[in-house]
Amino acid sequence: MSSPLAQATALLDGTLSVRVHSVRAAAWVTRSALEDILGDLIRAKGFEPGRANTRTLLGCIEVLYQEDAPHLASTAQYAWDSLSQASHHHAYELAPTHAEVSALTELVKGLASHAPKPDGA
Repeated sequence: MSSPLAQATALLDGTLSVRVHSVRAAAWVTRSALEDILGDLIRAKGFEPGRANTRTLLGCIEVLYQEDAPHLASTAQYAWDSLSQASHHHAYELAPTHAEVSALTELVKGLASHAPKPDGA
């Protein structure tokens, strides 16, 4: 099975077809991938995130990476907030655009480059 980020990219470029809402589906998958990446970033610093919620993980990233990658926390927070909004938009709001979700997917791919792959992945 491919990674969530590869699935999100496939949804966006049309190689993975869904009937409707492919952009929104890509936002959901990308947000899920981001949540996994946050756990990997915390493990890379020698801590186990357990079952902490995403807000807590984002706070941990801010503390753990304040010296060596201070931009990481704000970038991750922006990505998570934006993907959450794209995933949960209301009928009275404009749907997220393809370009917006594509940019967020690329942003999350950049965050993934800071997280070492877990053993066996």
